[in-house]
Amino acid sequence: MREKITKRTVEAIEPSVRDTFLWDSEIPGFGCKVTPKGGRIYLLQYSQGGRDHRVTIGRHGVEFTAEQARNEARRLRGLIASGENPAQVRSHERSVPTIAALGERYLEEYAGLHKKPSALAQDKRNLQNHIKPLIGALKVSDVERQDISRVMRDIAAGKTAKDEKTKRQGRRIVRGGEIVANRVHALLSKMFQLAEDWKYRPVGSNPCRGAKRFAEHKVERYLSVDELARLGRALNAAKEGRLIVDPEAVKPTKRKRGGQKKLGPRSENPYAVAAIELLLLTGCRLGEVLNLRWSDVDIERRFLLLPDSKTGAKTVYLSEAAISTIGKISRNPKSLYLFPGKSAEEPLRSIRVPWEHICKAARLENLRLHDLRHSFASVGAASGLSLPMIGALLGHSQPTTTARYAHLAASPLHQAVDEIGTKISRAMNLPA
Repeated sequence: MREKITKRTVEAIEPSVRDTFLWDSEIPGFGCKVTPKGGRIYLLQYSQGGRDHRVTIGRHGVEFTAEQARNEARRLRGLIASGENPAQVRSHERSVPTIAALGERYLEEYAGLHKKPSALAQDKRNLQNHIKPLIGALKVSDVERQDISRVMRDIAAGKTAKDEKTKRQGRRIVRGGEIVANRVHALLSKMFQLAEDWKYRPVGSNPCRGAKRFAEHKVERYLSVDELARLGRALNAAKEGRLIVDPEAVKPTKRKRGGQKKLGPRSENPYAVAAIELLLLTGCRLGEVLNLRWSDVDIERRFLLLPDSKTGAKTVYLSEAAISTIGKISRNPKSLYLFPGKSAEEPLRSIRVPWEHICKAARLENLRLHDLRHSFASVGAASGLSLPMIGALLGHSQPTTTARYAHLAASPLHQAVDEIGTKISRAMNLPA
């Protein structure tokens, strides 16, 4: 039937056993479908490129009034007249995934193929803990710059942070903060770059562009000679079962199920202790040390041959002290790794708890495991080694990375210039 579509004419149609159509007498192709259950749906039917197309406008009384549907039909007719195909646009919009689905495709088709296991695991955590809870339900095509900025603010403010029990004696800690927000920004930027390649968004529409990252102020922490001595004493105590975690307050505390328990002395996992020593003696990254295999060790030539470090294949030169530490490691015949984990088939995953205990015993505050790498470099710089030499020992691929130690490398130069200045001053009899 054909009649002007109004609220009265639409609501006057009685449902039948099949869909019933009312076509508007003024706008070509504009109609209303009435389903057997009484649903009333506005639509637009048109021909383009020799094919018939039909676009749903929306439900009567829920999404559109009759007049609103009429205006939308006019707008769609204008698009058709300009050469666009609204049906294809709608079909494409329906095929665009959510951010959560884009994340899964990113992990499967990009990160899983091109990233190291540790980086892949970090991407999975950032997706699960931050991105999905905040914008996972949004369509990829709908995300705008302000959405990315909001994600950054929320993570920085700790809205996605968690500290919860997972099982007996287990905890799940999710940290927020500005640094985490910056890492999520980088991950989202790569995801949207791929979304453009996969035709989910127009080229050049990455919403992360212009969403400002937080300023990062890198804290360089180096161990002094006194701190090195305290750390050494704590490591030796941890090996010998006499580590006192809180040397200021060793007192009894109640057990949960009767009896008394003292806060020390104690021992730590010998593999964790040896790993900490090796971190300091080689300047390696934590992942490089924990994933060491016996096949990577060449004692004769005093090398560690790392096939897959952060900067690619890498040779680590071993001091006599480092060789001594490796020689004292109790080798598990069932494991390929220097530092086996709970299962001999996998490496030690974390040394966070032993490290915290050792730092407390040594009274070392705000010291990260990565600071041992900085300390290795600082000792080299203070000993007069050149920056290129230090960079080679650390495996830096860019000279600018080693430049952070330039002020430390100046120490022996100051000593040298003092000696020269003193001799000249004495020769000239200058007043002190």
